[in-house]
Amino acid sequence: MDIDEFLDRELSDLGLQTDKAEKEQIDLPAFKENTASSPLLEGIKVSLDRGNLELAEQSYEQLWRMLVEQKLKWNSELYEQLSSVSRQFAGALNYAYSDMKRKAGHVYELISRARAALKEGKKDAPFKIYSEIEEITSSIPGIFFEEKKILQEQVMDFYKELKGTTDNELVKRVSALVAEISQLIDRINMHLGSNDMTNAILNYNKCTELFSQVPEGFLKHKNQAGMRLLDIYKTLSIYNEISSLQRQLGTRQSAQGQPESRRQPTESNSKFHLARAKKERAKRNMEKGFYNEASKDIQEALQLEPDDAEAKAMHAQIKTLQ
Repeated sequence: MDIDEFLDRELSDLGLQTDKAEKEQIDLPAFKENTASSPLLEGIKVSLDRGNLELAEQSYEQLWRMLVEQKLKWNSELYEQLSSVSRQFAGALNYAYSDMKRKAGHVYELISRARAALKEGKKDAPFKIYSEIEEITSSIPGIFFEEKKILQEQVMDFYKELKGTTDNELVKRVSALVAEISQLIDRINMHLGSNDMTNAILNYNKCTELFSQVPEGFLKHKNQAGMRLLDIYKTLSIYNEISSLQRQLGTRQSAQGQPESRRQPTESNSKFHLARAKKERAKRNMEKGFYNEASKDIQEALQLEPDDAEAKAMHAQIKTLQ
């Protein structure tokens, strides 16, 4: 005798309406409630066939909620459905658990291999292995929460180790880069002191190339070097401007066939000679470091000869030295 027959007999003895009688009256709401579980059951079967345990679990939880809402009222259909689904879950879970254990073992093996690569000083291999580890870990279903949590903790420990090692390598690399930049700046200043502009410019270009390689996160070092480079940039830029003006002056004199001093009209000879004298005095003051006096002399020379390219170049140079 099954449980349905037993309940029918007991209820009849008590003079109560049996489940069969209820079915004969066709209680429409109850009928709809029972039949509503069929799509859930079918959805679970489809999800299990596809290996999607997480989606199947959601439908499984809905079936159980429906059973709980019955209170203690017997519902043979829900009971049979849940019994059937539970047996299917048992088989699927055993297979999925074995697969999860296999993946976890592979992850531990990969972590050991990546740590060995780190010790050997390899840089790219640990990151490639970590990418594979992440892919495998994420493929483990969330239904194995406890097991996955333990595995993820191990993966996180390795990630911290990997990041710490690479961060230390980055700090060492940037420190070496900053030291090389500093040495180049010293060398540039030495060239400037001996008026070796060619080598100063060559080293400046090399220095700015290294400067651009300093990554974000090292602003303190980059700013210190940048301030020194700005001073060099200013000096070399003015030098280039002066050189350009001097070349223009030389080209103009060559085109006209004679030095400008020989082309001055007779009535302006005195102004020309006076301007040249002021330029010479400005040069002497510059050599002595008297830049304010040199600036005054060159400004007076420009008042006498506004188009004098040499005086313009000297004026620009003095401005950088003041």
